[in-house]
Amino acid sequence: MNTNEQNTEQIILEAAEEEFLTKGFGNTKVMSIAKRAGVSHSMLHYYFRSKENLFQIIFRNKVETISQLFTDIFDKELPFEQTMRLLVETQFDFVAKNARLPRFILNEVVANKENRDLLVEVLHPKLSVILMKISKILNAEIEKGTIKPISLSDLMMNVFSINIATFVVFPVLEEFVIDGNSVEKFLLEKRESNVQFVLNALKK
Repeated sequence: MNTNEQNTEQIILEAAEEEFLTKGFGNTKVMSIAKRAGVSHSMLHYYFRSKENLFQIIFRNKVETISQLFTDIFDKELPFEQTMRLLVETQFDFVAKNARLPRFILNEVVANKENRDLLVEVLHPKLSVILMKISKILNAEIEKGTIKPISLSDLMMNVFSINIATFVVFPVLEEFVIDGNSVEKFLLEKRESNVQFVLNALKK
């Protein structure tokens, strides 16, 4: 594939992601994606065949990105507390860059069985490896007595729910609470607050 074809594919993928996140999967039309990308309907079909295929590619790319970020954390083999800090910060930063993704998943994936099946299919092989690594270091710390006993599911619920909740309610906070000039400061403080919440939940 030459550079022009790669560029066209990327432009279409970016246009499709924007349409999905703005209008929802069900309300997005192939023609609207083509228009946003500045390509013909036939060209979009040539590259990706269907809206469903586009969605699957975009979703798989997101999962690959976050999976690799988490894998890189464990490859560093850092002390437990530093690993937990990086885990929270990495997920926070990913959601910050994809702030509409959690709401989209709630609205379009959880409520749609076909998309929910895709979520399980894509996440399971990636997530299972990551969870095994987290479980190993978590159990080691519990055995050493450095943290209080906590199940892996509770730990991951703490990490994911607090970060995702931040961005689910963020549009309201931004509108009524946060001064536009201090959004970046607010997010940095919130990220650290989320880290401390998770770490404090582990202290004996």
